[in-house]
Amino acid sequence: MSAGSCLVVMYHYVRDAAATPFPDIRALPPQVFEQQLDWLQREYTPVGLDVLEAAVDGTATLPPRAALLTFDDGFADHYDVVLPILRRRGLTGVFFLAHAACAASPRVLDVHKTHFLLARLGSAAFAEAVRRECEAVPAGAGSRASVFGRDEWEQADERSIKHLLNYELRFEESARILDALFDRHLGPQETFARRLYLQPPMVREMADAGMVFGYHTRSHRMLSRLAPDEQNLELRDGVGWIRDLTGQRRVSFCYPWGGAGTYTGETRRLLGAHGYSVAFNTTRRPMIVGQDDRFDLPRLDTRDLPPYTDGPAPAGAPIQDA
Repeated sequence: MSAGSCLVVMYHYVRDAAATPFPDIRALPPQVFEQQLDWLQREYTPVGLDVLEAAVDGTATLPPRAALLTFDDGFADHYDVVLPILRRRGLTGVFFLAHAACAASPRVLDVHKTHFLLARLGSAAFAEAVRRECEAVPAGAGSRASVFGRDEWEQADERSIKHLLNYELRFEESARILDALFDRHLGPQETFARRLYLQPPMVREMADAGMVFGYHTRSHRMLSRLAPDEQNLELRDGVGWIRDLTGQRRVSFCYPWGGAGTYTGETRRLLGAHGYSVAFNTTRRPMIVGQDDRFDLPRLDTRDLPPYTDGPAPAGAPIQDA
């Protein structure tokens, strides 16, 4: 790997799922997270976001074999599990927050309602419940998955129902269905959200400990499905909100899902207009300074690295957090 590149790693749930009421959530166990950090610290040079931003700006160079840790969705796991591990190792990370999930009155994002309903009901029962609630299922629904790319560790039936909910149904219809099923099977959403996501005091404590925060839209809607004015609503307040929460000057961004079909050129234009520093997608390869646009920086998933593999592949298909 050249001095002008960086291995940007993406994490979501980091928890001992077997010890929770949702053992089937696809989570990274803390001991495996530690093993991966052992490997990264042995083989790479972990850097902070400021170092990567300076390299993208052209005002500094990356160290050889640079690596950056990023964490999506603002889970409480990142405070309870990740923060103590990073502090003990002298590492930092970038944590991306969705406003609706981590605000003073949080709500469960639709993408995570899907995760937890799948974990509670199982894929077959959940898919059947969704179809019963649907006013009309689009012809061929669930059969196309190209917008999300390949995800070899996810079962096809889960992939199909996620594609229906996230990409094929109207947002309003999908939200109505998920609200009804979540309330029926999992209970009050605000109570659940307060346990699931980082809340403002946790964010401030993490920022005081040297962690960095970025924005992940207001409500985690797929940006490519939105008109320009709707995209603007999802993006416009993020820089100010993160600055107010943390005292940071620069604010980065990561795309929900992050595959090539999940955002547009208009999205990138709006990110620049609203003052975001850089933006990360989910194209599975190391980023290359000078080659990758500042609003198209690729990342690898934790499962693309040891102990799951022998090491990062140079390129791959998009991954997704749905």
